Amino acid sequence: MSIPTIAAVITAAGSSARFSKGLEGEVKKEYLPIDGHSVLYMAAKPFYEIPSLTAVVVTCPEGSEDETAVALEDLIDIATVPLLIVKGGETRKESVKAAIEALGSLPGNPEYIAVHDGARPYLDKSMIIQTLAAATIAGGAVPAIPVTDSVKRIGADGLFSESISKKGLVSVQTPQIFRAQEIADAYSRYPLPDADDDLQVYMWAGYKATFSMGSRRNIKITYADDITGAKEKAAEYLKAREEGRRSAQASKRMRELIMQGDRE
Repeated sequence: MSIPTIAAVITAAGSSARFSKGLEGEVKKEYLPIDGHSVLYMAAKPFYEIPSLTAVVVTCPEGSEDETAVALEDLIDIATVPLLIVKGGETRKESVKAAIEALGSLPGNPEYIAVHDGARPYLDKSMIIQTLAAATIAGGAVPAIPVTDSVKRIGADGLFSESISKKGLVSVQTPQIFRAQEIADAYSRYPLPDADDDLQVYMWAGYKATFSMGSRRNIKITYADDITGAKEKAAEYLKAREEGRRSAQASKRMRELIMQGDRE
């Protein structure tokens, strides 16, 4: 049985505000290195191991296209799979919607679209395949793990107000995979400015989804403590970024002087 064609949307348009708290400067967590590669590279790389991959779209903050391309390392040069970097929106919903729309400009016409957090670097090929297999049965599928901690509700007064049964509760992860036409339709009609995740948008539109087995290793990096040596790595990144910007400005100035000389 052949693997259905699939395109990947990698979300990396957030501000990383919680991650940067306590660091000496604002740092995009997706650009920092772990295990010899950037977080973003590790999040995207497993999709390239899927033989039916048709395209990849990566969202990023406005003005960060060059840094995003650098963070993708050699993936940016794989000519067999079109890769597009697009500016994200003010919310995750806007960013994913823009990415799905951008897929329409790329060749391939995938049967399924996977949406994955660029800050989840510990994804592996098997989870993508298992989630895609589940999506072919239900229309959509999302990795999930059972909730094991006790769950309580806190009232407006700041006091515990209710115990909630864990039965049937799960924590959901990414990649979230859906039939391409259905998730595109859902995003085109979803009325709220933002959503918790893509599954919320998909189910709002009346589509059905099931689950695949998630992994406790498939964490989303949120705080600086989630990366060993984050403070040092962030300082090195900020220094390299500033040096790169100075170098780019010097090159631009040199080109301007050369062009000015040619006109004289």
